[in-house]
Amino acid sequence: MSLPRAAMEFVKENAESNGAGEPGRADDLFKMGALDSFALVDFVTVLEEHCGIRVPDADVNPANFRTIESIERYVESKRVEQ
Repeated sequence: MSLPRAAMEFVKENAESNGAGEPGRADDLFKMGALDSFALVDFVTVLEEHCGIRVPDADVNPANFRTIESIERYVESKRVEQ
């Protein structure tokens, strides 16, 4: 499963605006500057809108969104729940 274009664009644009390169699938998005706690909230909204999932407030933490791979696993697990 791959993330929708809008989600990937959000991560790439946020990385660029923070002076980071384009993230790879296993890169730590927080360490490289592609996401931070403020951007994570907006990113979750993008995921909800474009992946058709609901992200509970308790799940909005860096552990679930550290890498593109972990985000894909998280989104897939939410789709299975619905």
